[in-house]
Amino acid sequence: MWTRYTAFFNRGFFYGPWLPVYGIGAVLLYLILSPLRKKPLAVFFLSGVLGSLTELVIGLTLDTYWDMRYWDYSGQLLAVGSYVCLYSFLGFCLAGCLWVCFLAEWLKRIFFRFPVKFRRLFVCILSALFLADLCFALLRPNQGEGITFSFSLVSYTFGL
Repeated sequence: MWTRYTAFFNRGFFYGPWLPVYGIGAVLLYLILSPLRKKPLAVFFLSGVLGSLTELVIGLTLDTYWDMRYWDYSGQLLAVGSYVCLYSFLGFCLAGCLWVCFLAEWLKRIFFRFPVKFRRLFVCILSALFLADLCFALLRPNQGEGITFSFSLVSYTFGL
């Protein structure tokens, strides 16, 4: 992906390094599915359902309120309103299972090794940056180069 384009670019609604569809999805998946983390198959399929629903709602919201499309799955297998498709569903299945069953607990252990004051400062700084970015993006969403999703990028990256 990076070798073809030779540069990083922001494909998201915000100006900072966060993508709400993934951030909201990750938080929701963890909160809802962490009690099931010992059942990876259940987490796998529920991650796909919850991730796809989140992507659908966010896609509809961006399209309805700002007349913007950050991704488009038109013509893809089992596409729903061009906001979700089988490939995105399977991606959410895999990513959600890895996140809930393995990575979240590992990252939590690392985070809690730091002193409380450091953790509070870190969370406060990130929260302030995010809230400032949110306020600005709600007034004027990022419409820069590279934000519109292209399935050809996924095809190129993953050989689909």
